[in-house]
Amino acid sequence: MKKIIFTIIRSILAILAVILAGFLVAPMGQGIINIGNIAGTALCVWIFCVSVAPIHRAIRSFFCRHKFTKFLYRFVNVCFIIFAVYGTVVTSLMTWAALQTPTENATVVVLGAQVKPWGPSAVLSGRISGAQRYLEEHESASAVLSGGQGSDEPTSEAQCMYDTLTKRGIDGNRLYMEDKSTNTTENIKNSVQVIEENNLNSDLAIATDFYHQLRVRIIMNQLGIEENVGAVNSDTSILYLPVFTVREWFALPYQVLFR
Repeated sequence: MKKIIFTIIRSILAILAVILAGFLVAPMGQGIINIGNIAGTALCVWIFCVSVAPIHRAIRSFFCRHKFTKFLYRFVNVCFIIFAVYGTVVTSLMTWAALQTPTENATVVVLGAQVKPWGPSAVLSGRISGAQRYLEEHESASAVLSGGQGSDEPTSEAQCMYDTLTKRGIDGNRLYMEDKSTNTTENIKNSVQVIEENNLNSDLAIATDFYHQLRVRIIMNQLGIEENVGAVNSDTSILYLPVFTVREWFALPYQVLFR
């Protein structure tokens, strides 16, 4: 009975590893290649090899012939186990952050993302849609649109968000632009300043992707911002969700240790 249970668990893990690897590799065809793709795919390959008994036995037999390769085999396995556990814990915390409900009529802070020559990128478009949904549901809420203009962008991210939201029927008087920031920390810091200058509701609703909400909370803590903070999650494409979630596994410790 125990053997059957282990076989079922191994089979499920192998199938999940293949599916997740597919989602991690697919964005590479669109030129999205980062630490999320690479590390995530490597983890999936390891899970698959460990889960498929014949492959696992063959690898173990090959590497355990000599002391050095045996040590290397064990070291790599320990590293991947730690990585898998870390990723599970961090993803759970991301989920917690993304599930924090904003207060009624909170001020929406829409974090910037790349503007393409033809308009908002897929990531920015998702954030705009999330903000639009909240603003339509809370007619007394205002929004701060945050993001400057990069060297490869035709307009500022804030202006792009403003133009898109007003075209979709959101009153421009409810929208405040912050078009100087170049990263998430500046997005938040400058947006809070805009909120204070215009006497907007200090309760915040951060419009960004699911995987980004936890880092936003960490940054706010580092900046000493103690307002009520809720999450307005973007309409993120499932194609991009795994790769950017894994990338956040690396961005979070960097944020904590070096910023």
